[in-house]
Amino acid sequence: MKKKLLSLLLALCLVMALVPMTAFAEENEQSSKTSITTVDELLEFAKAVDNGEYDDKTDAVVSLDADLDLTGVAWTPIGSVFAADGTLLHYFSGKFYGNGHTISNLDFSENYGKTEYPSFGFFSEVYGAEISGLTIQGKLDVSNSGYVFFGTVAGVAENSKISDCVSNVSFTDTDKYINGPAALCGYAINSTIEYCQNKGDFSITQDVTSFQMGGIVGLAQNSTVQYCANTGDLTSWTPCTGGIVGQLIQNSKVINLSLIHI
Repeated sequence: MKKKLLSLLLALCLVMALVPMTAFAEENEQSSKTSITTVDELLEFAKAVDNGEYDDKTDAVVSLDADLDLTGVAWTPIGSVFAADGTLLHYFSGKFYGNGHTISNLDFSENYGKTEYPSFGFFSEVYGAEISGLTIQGKLDVSNSGYVFFGTVAGVAENSKISDCVSNVSFTDTDKYINGPAALCGYAINSTIEYCQNKGDFSITQDVTSFQMGGIVGLAQNSTVQYCANTGDLTSWTPCTGGIVGQLIQNSKVINLSLIHI
């Protein structure tokens, strides 16, 4: 009887010991999730990325839980702290779920082409990230010359996946000499871009020689672009222009493209 009672007490102690551990695990899981419902919360998230809080945090989850209007915000990309030599110091690694929501009236014009932002977009550069279900609506009227990795969703995506995203950003250049890739994702490296759509019209009237323009990806390196569509009008002097991808290099491929309109 004593042995049986002792066994029950030990089992009860074990259960009680596991309860706080389970609670802690659930609390820890919740702490890695960030919900964004206001513009201020979005800017706080951007500040956290710039401070290095998301470097290599591939388990981090950020959820956009409301449509946001960025009217009046001169956008600087999320992850926009670069060293003097152009090296990105901090970046986003993790999962960003747009949940079908729209970031509207995002104006890239003021800061595009400035030397402190060699990679430009909603995100500057992402590494080991997943971005999904996000719509970006806005404009870029080029006012500064320069070489820029520009993507409405991400300027550069490396070892990442971008899926189910929509770009509806007008890109207009009339008198500035610009270079670099431009698209929904400017430069994709070892990444997959899938089920995305470009609705924005791009108009590049300067004769540029080092420029890759695509509706979905500007320059793809060792990357796959699949099940994507372009319905925007693309006007360009550069030979590296495509409805889906501007230029493919190093084993990149495009699969099942559709709705191309150039």
